[in-house]
Amino acid sequence: MIGRVRSRKILICSPSHSVRGGVESIIDDLCRELPGYGWQVVLGLGEGSRFNRVAEYRAAYPHLPITAIDGTKGTRSARQAALAKACKELKPDVVLSFRLFDAYEAVASLKQRRGGGPRLAVAIRGYEPHYFFDARLYKGLIDLCVVDGTLLAAACVEWAGLEPAKVVSIPGGVRPPRRRVLPRGRCGTLRIGYVGRLSQSDKRILDLVPLIRHLDASALPYRLRVAGEGAEGAALREGLRPQIAEGKVVFEGWKSREELYETVYPQLDCVVNFSAAEGVTITGREAMAHGVVPVISQFVGQRAEAQYIHGVNSLTFAVGDIPSAAANMARLVNEPELLAHLSANAAGTQVGKYSYSGSLAAWAEALDRCLERPPSLAPLPRLNPAPDGRLARLGIPANVAQLMRDALRRRHEHNCPGGEWPTGSGLIMDSEHAELMRFAAEYEGGYA
Repeated sequence: MIGRVRSRKILICSPSHSVRGGVESIIDDLCRELPGYGWQVVLGLGEGSRFNRVAEYRAAYPHLPITAIDGTKGTRSARQAALAKACKELKPDVVLSFRLFDAYEAVASLKQRRGGGPRLAVAIRGYEPHYFFDARLYKGLIDLCVVDGTLLAAACVEWAGLEPAKVVSIPGGVRPPRRRVLPRGRCGTLRIGYVGRLSQSDKRILDLVPLIRHLDASALPYRLRVAGEGAEGAALREGLRPQIAEGKVVFEGWKSREELYETVYPQLDCVVNFSAAEGVTITGREAMAHGVVPVISQFVGQRAEAQYIHGVNSLTFAVGDIPSAAANMARLVNEPELLAHLSANAAGTQVGKYSYSGSLAAWAEALDRCLERPPSLAPLPRLNPAPDGRLARLGIPANVAQLMRDALRRRHEHNCPGGEWPTGSGLIMDSEHAELMRFAAEYEGGYA
């Protein structure tokens, strides 16, 4: 890799409750590779009192340059003070937030007081409306917004109002296969894979249960491998208990990228994804690089990005249309020439910015350009967040309430990971959510 003359420092901020996932893989890649482009990287992880545990993240990624950002006091003001403290001590040129909403206010406040630094960068990796709403709140203070796909970039510019020069789409990079890829052909038993988080809210993972029932009802020969972890793991296993007992479904737990490349992708015919909204899904594209055919939902953003094209390199189905997903899989068994055609086309898709080297080079270039531009300065938005604990509900100012808690050694406890370190402001209204979904439908309609 090409180094720069002067080392720049970036503080990447993220919650720590999720250890495995697409975002975590991108963060891992950035920490590993940006130093080769002249960037010193520090990963600032939000620490919580119950759910966000930096020690667990460190155990999973012992090689990363991790520093804990103390959010154990449980209040918004304490989280922002901890972020500001980290910035003052580490002196980063850029703070890059991955799903850490408090970074907006903390970094923007520093920019106001210090007249320019550090730069504020944010990453939006899926078409989830609350991220675009928050970007619109702070649009005058964002120096760089890195999104995952054409639709997301359009929403940031056309709906949220960010300057086009400050928005760049960089999909997660896909490494080339370690083994020679041969197109799939005739298969007696369809080898199906699911790779990713076992989550219902964003991945619709429980759609696997009716899919498998459809395949059983049609007597289609198959074997399903599930590689991943998540909150719905127990429910999914219960729903597929008969098939697990018969050996037709196997749960393999979380797999490293190395394991996926060596022992999973090369032994699959297709992968399935049920999501309603995505950025530019990386596991599906990793599978494609190995000649594996995606049978994938028509998630928001798919048409505009044109990575998964029905009948060309994949087979798609409407979100929630499980009979169509099952019919697509039946075609792969009954039409071997279709499987070979899709497999050959899929294997040649991950080039340019979609490749691993291309993606990392694009990140480095975007960060360099961010520093070349004058910092974005604007008034801080006036927010009206929900009361942060009982003292706030009594009308006591946040700074005074925090001093009282500190004196009494009290903490504000939360019942979920997003309470400890919120991913968003929580201020988006139903009307704005509907606006963003209409925007997506109208924008993608132009690609029909």
